Amino acid sequence: MPALPVLPALLLAALSFQLPDTDGVRHTSAEFRQSKAVVFVFVSTDWPVSNAPELSRIYKAYASRGVAFYGVDSDARVSAAPLGLPFPVLLDRRGDLARFTGVKSTFEVAVLSPAGELLYRGSVDARLGPALDRLLARKPITAPPTFARDVAPILYQHCAICHHPGEVAPFSLLTYQDAAKRAKVIATVTASRYMPPWQPEPGYGHFQGERRLRDADIATLRRWANAGAPQGDPSQLPPAPHFPEGWQLGPPDMTIRMPKPFSIAADGPDRYMCFVIPLHLTADKYVRALEFRPEARSVVHHALFLLDSGHIGRQLGESYSCFGTPGFLPSGALGGWTPGMQPARMPDGLQLILRKGSDLVMQIHYHPTGKAETDQSTLGLYFTDKPPTKWVADIPLGSHLIDIPPGERAYKVRDHFTTPVDVEAVGIIPHAHYICKEMDGWAILPDGRKQWLIRIRDWNFNWQEQYRYATPVKLPADTRLEMEFTYDNSDANPRNPNHPARRVVWGPATTDEMAGLHVQVVPEDMDDWHELGQALWGKFMRSVGGAFYRKPKEEDRRQ
Repeated sequence: MPALPVLPALLLAALSFQLPDTDGVRHTSAEFRQSKAVVFVFVSTDWPVSNAPELSRIYKAYASRGVAFYGVDSDARVSAAPLGLPFPVLLDRRGDLARFTGVKSTFEVAVLSPAGELLYRGSVDARLGPALDRLLARKPITAPPTFARDVAPILYQHCAICHHPGEVAPFSLLTYQDAAKRAKVIATVTASRYMPPWQPEPGYGHFQGERRLRDADIATLRRWANAGAPQGDPSQLPPAPHFPEGWQLGPPDMTIRMPKPFSIAADGPDRYMCFVIPLHLTADKYVRALEFRPEARSVVHHALFLLDSGHIGRQLGESYSCFGTPGFLPSGALGGWTPGMQPARMPDGLQLILRKGSDLVMQIHYHPTGKAETDQSTLGLYFTDKPPTKWVADIPLGSHLIDIPPGERAYKVRDHFTTPVDVEAVGIIPHAHYICKEMDGWAILPDGRKQWLIRIRDWNFNWQEQYRYATPVKLPADTRLEMEFTYDNSDANPRNPNHPARRVVWGPATTDEMAGLHVQVVPEDMDDWHELGQALWGKFMRSVGGAFYRKPKEEDRRQ
């Protein structure tokens, strides 16, 4: 191997980065420090992957032995196109990794130890394997992780969005002092995956904004806590994330606040309240994003934002009890909010329409917590001049026929729907209450292949969300969408609100149950919208058993 120019290990050890890959997933330098070695493969979109059999052999031989592999694309002139490699390809547009490793050309590799020592730089050839063998034969590095070098990047990327001043979390995690005194708690709640809250299982759908920690991240937090939470060299600390004061997306174009504060008692039944807010719009508006800010976060279970162009809600009062339904047929909707949800941005072409003259009806579900609260929540809307070019259809999978006996540990609810036209799934919304344990949603494609849409192994009612796919999922015509929810109505279920367990049926209260998996799709050809709507209407009428139609009695027809 040719001699390497001197590259101080301290310089590489201080290397700190947060880079996206070609799938939009962000990676940090903390990841590779938990590996036995890291191989950076410098590539470009015109790099001939098929001409690299030696790289394929090396990857298969060493990835299972604790060696991390990353592609690095530093070409700022090209787009983030997938390259077909079996490991992530980082988009390093500023060329930081190339400068640190001294790599000058495409299809060179750099091998680093966890401490940052550059052990090999050159082509993928017969010298690469021996370099890795020499590194793996060394005794493992025993230096513990530090906050500055290893822990802060994890907390900043995955936790700080909620754990900063003024947000929903009860404490901040932006400084060493904030985190160090909670090191044991952080290690415990991340090891159980209670935090950060992210319910979908990996490998069963790829979503925007995934907060799930990697196993290596969890191991780092555990080792840091066990070592006494060392601070490390402050010069290695990455910049803390910046969060705008108040609205995360900046000042809204329109701010809609509940007319008056609403009081929630310390105890008693859940309350479903509707708050009618005239908007006085004289022209249609196109909504590109929205952000909901509940004032009493501990008691706001969820919120829906409904439109009422007929002003029926006004006849029911400025605010009124609306247990289950709002008391009118909405003319539209702007989505909803659940705990942990971040501001919603509409994909380009799928902006929401806010019709002129409409009222907004804010339906809020309050769940008493033992402490009296007062709430006056606010919704912020962000507009665009661009009208939508496509519309989202909701495919509801679920059932009202829920009747779970006490003690039943594996009660199943199933449903299905076959798409009549080609569609793309852009999002999915699972919903159930306390005793649901597992949620599965998948598609059987026309060729018989199974395409997972979502899987949740430990449903937590308090962290339900609306999930958007990182990339739309193509579902050809004649795809069968299926769902299966599993419920545990036993005393052994710690989330069962009833002890002893009692019979649970369908209903809107949190002590009742529901089963809903809403697949949000867009027809690939908008001319197919009507056919899709007819199929969905037929499914709806079958689910209610034709209850919206009553056959006239004989005496009625004679009149």
